[in-house]
Amino acid sequence: MEGVPAKRPGPGGANTALGISANTQVKNSQGYVYRIFVITAPSAAGGVFDMSSGGTASTSNQLAVIPTTGGIVEVIAPCFNGIYIEPGTGGVVSVSYD
Repeated sequence: MEGVPAKRPGPGGANTALGISANTQVKNSQGYVYRIFVITAPSAAGGVFDMSSGGTASTSNQLAVIPTTGGIVEVIAPCFNGIYIEPGTGGVVSVSYD
């Protein structure tokens, strides 16, 4: 319809980072992680962390585990420092976030 603003994708996650195959700082400020799509399952689990670049990934700032099986991991969690993804050994993931 003319004059109607476009709606953002939903539910959750106006941004995506695709094909993450190495440890990656997706966002360096506050935001939300919505879903992790495990495209290629890792041989060792990975993780989603609430940290800014230069931080140290540990269980104290981990939000979710990226499993050694394919599929979708629903996180829906706020990140106060940033969004850091470790795809796991040999894994490839995509993430939806704000």
